[in-house]
Amino acid sequence: MDHFYYLSELGEVFLPNRTEIDKINSVDNRNLLVLLDSCVCLDIVNFVKYKKSAQVDKSKIFNLIDYIQKNNVQTTPIFALAELCYDRRTLVLKEDKLWDIKNKIDFALRFPIKKLKQFNFDYDKNYQVYSKTKTIKKSIEPLMINLKFYYAGLLKIREIASQGLKKEHAEKNIISFIDWMTTDLGILLGLEYCLALEVFGGNTKFLKMIKLDSTPEKAKKAMWSTSWDLFHARMSCNRSQLDKMVGKKTHPIFVTKDYDLYKLMAPHVKHSIKFSHTKINITTENSYPNHFSNSFMEKLNEKIIKLSIDRIEQKLNKDNEKINLIIQNLEEKLSLT
Repeated sequence: MDHFYYLSELGEVFLPNRTEIDKINSVDNRNLLVLLDSCVCLDIVNFVKYKKSAQVDKSKIFNLIDYIQKNNVQTTPIFALAELCYDRRTLVLKEDKLWDIKNKIDFALRFPIKKLKQFNFDYDKNYQVYSKTKTIKKSIEPLMINLKFYYAGLLKIREIASQGLKKEHAEKNIISFIDWMTTDLGILLGLEYCLALEVFGGNTKFLKMIKLDSTPEKAKKAMWSTSWDLFHARMSCNRSQLDKMVGKKTHPIFVTKDYDLYKLMAPHVKHSIKFSHTKINITTENSYPNHFSNSFMEKLNEKIIKLSIDRIEQKLNKDNEKINLIIQNLEEKLSLT
């Protein structure tokens, strides 16, 4: 069956069946919450707008909607809406655009799947407002500091990669990135570290996330988009954070069509250690890129665990001026490569 990719705080997962959902509700006392990434949201919106002529994978959309309707699953596009609907200059959410996207997604998820598959619907005639539209004039500025850190991490990976990705450079490159995170950035970025391992380790499939062979402007645009993807994935798999946001216990599953992001987060999380603002995931069944030997990876894993433990009680210093300066310097170097 065609489907999107699914992730949770445990890594790669599948959508639970009815029996598993009942167990999540009764035994774990949690509510299944499906979070849609921006690309999935846009595919659904385009399907509603253009129906049969929509250039999207309709079978994946139908299967997801069928699952949601049959199991009465709660869904939200909240983080995708933040990305898709903010004004790049003012950082304020564009209210008309937000409600247009949200209403079309709500319509698709609620309208009978049988009629959707037959393209037997007219959004303008069939849509009903299920909840009163609220005025939204919120800024996404509080989110930007996190996004800037992720973006800076991607810029640094690209800068190091541009200096050479031969096998003999792999170990030096990853150590250089770790040292930069600990000394310059002041934060260990888990997903960016995993991406750096793949890029420096010779896995060319992940180069598209940093657009190594593109012009500086195209690369910056692509890496900013990747920063949003990494933000979505982090937030959508952060159960404790989502519990606070929705005011009840959740069992979140993130739905994405981004295969590279999915593979980056797919390794099974065996242990998760949380302390204050820090979270350490220990994964299993890891498959490391060919440029790294097993002995080097053993030492590197020990180094990362030690760094994480040593820094676990440190309060994260998210200095906006500092990160802006780091980004400015990295973007200037990007223009010179």
